[in-house]
Amino acid sequence: MHPFALHRWNAARLGGRDVVVAGYPASGAALVGNILTELGFGHLDPYTETVLPDGTSAVVEDRMTYRRRLAATAAEDRRHGVHRSADGLRFVKNHLHPDAFDAGRLAGAVLLVRDPRDAIHSAYHWFRGFAERWRLGDNGRGTFAAFLDGPVVNGEPPVEGWTRFCAAWLDALPAFRRSAVVRFEDLKSDPAAATAALLRALGQERAPREIARAVRASSYEAMRAHETAAMAEDGDRGADGPRIMRRGQVGEWREWIGDPALAARFRDPDLAATAARFGYRLSTSEGTAP
Repeated sequence: MHPFALHRWNAARLGGRDVVVAGYPASGAALVGNILTELGFGHLDPYTETVLPDGTSAVVEDRMTYRRRLAATAAEDRRHGVHRSADGLRFVKNHLHPDAFDAGRLAGAVLLVRDPRDAIHSAYHWFRGFAERWRLGDNGRGTFAAFLDGPVVNGEPPVEGWTRFCAAWLDALPAFRRSAVVRFEDLKSDPAAATAALLRALGQERAPREIARAVRASSYEAMRAHETAAMAEDGDRGADGPRIMRRGQVGEWREWIGDPALAARFRDPDLAATAARFGYRLSTSEGTAP
């Protein structure tokens, strides 16, 4: 099954233990998923697992190599094999719009958001590295400018896609039993505080020492080192190969925003208005609002 089709198929089969973690691609889903898995919560990747009729899930065998790149996911795969239980709260990575879900059936929803200039640019690099392996067509094989013109997820060009996705999810959150908004920049500047706030919003608690351990294990350095080792073990292309943990940087947009043509694409009024709802000021001279 095509990865996007599998994602939608899985979304229709979620239930009362599931919390949807909605984020535009490259907004920090790998980081959040690693932290939550380290804390002992269930985590479902709808592109690499299949939800079964009893609510459990099974890993898609030909995605095991990709999953081995993610530290906590790899550890869970070693511990449990390809089958996942249906016990406890489960967080579900998601790139679909909220109309794909019945809010009343689910345990909650989280909107994971990142400065669109960084999220879209990072998504470009992911597609550039992995689109062929995932049979996703030509996305990312050309220039960044070309990527901005083409459909990416949900059949939308990236600037329009980020705007519609984030606005729709922010408006939809009140319909869910419990909800939270998490900014990637806050996860990078104070991951323990951001994680604790997320858990409180969902009615969950973990001791500060547990959270501190989970965020240490999920640091960029730790996850990058794990991915490097996994790539070597699988005979991948080492330092030249595509990465999930590429840079994990806040404000990388400053390195390319000097290109007037690219900068103009991110002055879209709807994009700027939606970004402002999360505290992002989209100009070439200002970054994230305090």
